Amino acid sequence: MEVYAIPIINGVLPRTDGGVLQGVFLEPFFANMLAKTGVGGDIFLFPLSTDDQRTYPVGVLARIEDLWKDKIPQTGKSALFARVSGRDRCKAKSFAVSKEGLLALDLEKIDIHELRSSGYPVICGAGWYPTGGYTSFGSDRRDVEITIYGFDLETGKDVAIVGHLGKEIEPEKAHTVEHAIIRSLKNYAMCTPKTLRECMERETEELKWSVEIGIAKKLPEMFGVTRSGFCGNPLTQMASFYLSEELKKQITSGANIIDSLNTARNKTVSKLTKEMDISTQKGVRHLQGLKKGMFHDDTPEEMSVIKKVIQKFPANPWS
Repeated sequence: MEVYAIPIINGVLPRTDGGVLQGVFLEPFFANMLAKTGVGGDIFLFPLSTDDQRTYPVGVLARIEDLWKDKIPQTGKSALFARVSGRDRCKAKSFAVSKEGLLALDLEKIDIHELRSSGYPVICGAGWYPTGGYTSFGSDRRDVEITIYGFDLETGKDVAIVGHLGKEIEPEKAHTVEHAIIRSLKNYAMCTPKTLRECMERETEELKWSVEIGIAKKLPEMFGVTRSGFCGNPLTQMASFYLSEELKKQITSGANIIDSLNTARNKTVSKLTKEMDISTQKGVRHLQGLKKGMFHDDTPEEMSVIKKVIQKFPANPWS
């Protein structure tokens, strides 16, 4: 089986039980593919990762319910609009480019629940979009619970998935897992053991980068900022508090806003590194900031543990 295929950059895919999505297609190459397929025809929607610009072959086979041309209010230019409904989760064996368009070849249907029951746990991101999350701990900090929340793409209603992880992971890994699940769902509309491990590594590297930049450039507001959002931890929370307090003091003393901000940043970084015993030496500060300040562990997690973690979550918000 082969059909025209369209990459989706933000990981937004329709639910596979008839979930409806509507979008505008500005690129003539893909608009022509839709027009050639026509209303009632099938098209394969699949993710294009914003992290590495890599195509992810697992997507959704969707039926085109309607096509029409209309003007885009912001530009006044005409574009092709489409309404599609999701049918099946599928995996393309490969892709081919022709003059007519991009083709997904040898599509194979995938059952998310069968994958999970066979020992390969996944979380499906089709039909919803994650916007954030939080991690909570029990009385001994080893009883971990992670919540990922977002909204239903068709109705706009709030949805969430909750994983009661217990003692499957160390508390120092919990926030990394939380952010990595969000990152995986946004990039691939799917979270598998492989994508979760990759996203955990990327998340950790970006957290270390945020510490390096924050200390080197005296920008405490950068602590904990990654592509998936903002990581709440002792270092970032204290940075926000100290920066706000120091800025108020400087402005109250009569200094202008630029000088006040620069002074507040310098004092905040100095105070944090001293209080948390974080070195300002290049090559050391990013690791100490990660472990001492953010309470994160950058050791790669075993795949067996990652599988257990994913299994603690439902397949999607509607399961």
